[in-house]
Amino acid sequence: MKTFATLAVLLIVLAGALVSSLSWASEPLKLGRNQGGTQTLPVLAINEKYFVNQGLDVELVMFLGTSDGINALNAGKIDVGLSFGTGSPLTFAAEGAPIVIIAGNLAGGHPIIVKPENASKYKSIQDFKGKTVGTPRLYTADVVFRGAAFRAGLKPGQDFELIEFRRTIDVLEAVKSGKVDVGIGSSSITAGALEAGLAIPLWSNDLFAYHPCCRIITTRDVLAKKRPELVKLIKGLILAEKKFNEDPEAGVKANMENMKIEESLSRTLTLDPHIQLAVDPNTKGVLTMWDYMKESHYITSEADPKSFIDVSLYKQALEELQKENPSDPFWAKLNARFKEWN
Repeated sequence: MKTFATLAVLLIVLAGALVSSLSWASEPLKLGRNQGGTQTLPVLAINEKYFVNQGLDVELVMFLGTSDGINALNAGKIDVGLSFGTGSPLTFAAEGAPIVIIAGNLAGGHPIIVKPENASKYKSIQDFKGKTVGTPRLYTADVVFRGAAFRAGLKPGQDFELIEFRRTIDVLEAVKSGKVDVGIGSSSITAGALEAGLAIPLWSNDLFAYHPCCRIITTRDVLAKKRPELVKLIKGLILAEKKFNEDPEAGVKANMENMKIEESLSRTLTLDPHIQLAVDPNTKGVLTMWDYMKESHYITSEADPKSFIDVSLYKQALEELQKENPSDPFWAKLNARFKEWN
């Protein structure tokens, strides 16, 4: 009897442990993103079941602004940030937040918006002189604009008036109402700007060619606890990049379904030539962004920006994919890019 009772207790304990283990294993990786804009690679990975095939369960969590998303990341409410830019994560990291860049999502593609009757007035950074400029503080496009202005010898408050906004949607409204002459936008408001009839005479790429944006970020705590899941996430995103290169229409479909927009608008956003989709962390590009932030006195930190970047997860993900399908020439292309950019 005693042996049977002992065995029964042991089975109960093991069953409880198994349930607990299964519960932990099924906990989704929470991915934060901004509202609107194109997140082609993540939603394409979901559509094509790349995450599922990696044994990874993901949950998309929407935020109205970059700061809200990064604060949620720091608070442990999400595991990963997909579309919170480059400038903002670097700013938070410079101030001591435990943020780590582990991969990329997209580069460039941020619109500079004006009323249609003013579109012809903007051809270069020099055309901002004497204007009232609305910009979303902490956003990548803001950093790109400030850095370009600095290198062109233009000073805010002296050569142009600069009005800061918390969200890019506020910049959009300011342009529509005439509060500002020109707005520094982000990819998240491209659709809204086009629907509102505004013009896009310049893109952030025109100020800094294919600058990195929307780095994939996490915290050091999540990195320590969920590294295998993060590698699987990156593998899914790389497969989505491969799929998009082979079949861009799959990206159009994914964005159309995910954003609940018409096909024509999804096509415009997804296939825009100013947007470069790449999962590579692009260390060199991030370091250039850091220099822009220092030059324009956006930050004063003396920290080493390389300490905010960990390329090892991307490297591992790429190596695993190459081992799984060694004959595919796409991996050689990505390896060459990795060496060039990092």
